[in-house]
Parts: sequence; C-alpha cells; structure tokens
Amino acid sequence: MEFEINGQAYLAGKMDTFKQFHVSRRLVPAFGVAAAAISGEVKFEDLVQPIMQAIASMTDADCDFILDACLGVVKRRQHGDSWAPIYAGSSQSLMFDDIDMPTMLQIAGKVIQDNLSGFFPAKDAAASETPARPA
Repeated sequence: MEFEINGQAYLAGKMDTFKQFHVSRRLVPAFGVAAAAISGEVKFEDLVQPIMQAIASMTDADCDFILDACLGVVKRRQHGDSWAPIYAGSSQSLMFDDIDMPTMLQIAGKVIQDNLSGFFPAKDAAASETPARPA
C-alpha cells in the first residue's frame, strides 16, 4: 500500500501472518475501545482519550514489538523510483531524521489499518457476509 505523509511517499508491505497475529493480540485492548467508533456508534474524536489510555497501559515491550513490526515493512521513496527502508530493526533506529513521533505513529497506524483490516467489523452487515463455499 502506498501512502503520503508530510509530502513524503511511503510504501508499506505486508507483515507475515504470525506478526499480524502477535500485533493484533497486543492491540486487543485498543481494538475493543475503537469498535464503537468503527461501527459508527461513537465519533472517533470521543474515543481518542480511551484509546490513548489503552495504549498507555501496554508494556514497553508490547509497544516496541508493534512499532518494530509496523515500521519494519515500510519503505520511503527516494530520488526517482527507488525505495529505502525507513527502519533498522536491529538498532531500533529510524533511517530518516525528519520522521518525528507523530509521523512515526501515523505510519504505524497506516500499516496496522492495512494489515489488520480483517479484524475490524464492517459498518454494513452485508459487506461482512462471507460468500458460501461451493459444495
């Protein structure tokens, strides 16, 4: 998935299935709080504080795992059509000095949204129906 933040183009790959599983189980407390906003029952703006509280209650190790998994699949467009990784997981370092905390969190959010979208309920019940398998 390609996206832009602060005038920079990013390309997010897919996490492997096990990373998706481990990221999703660490995010369960925040998912529970966000479910009402996703279903349209509550405005997202009203849930920012509860979501932030759920994230604040996570251990540092859980937060690091989530950020490592998310940032590790992202590249940034360079001159022309080349892409460079934004994160060196072995040293937990961002490769670009202009990626500040808000930008880092936006990038992680885009990766989570793209990789874990199947965990979010659809607003329209018909959209969430699974087609019947042929007999």
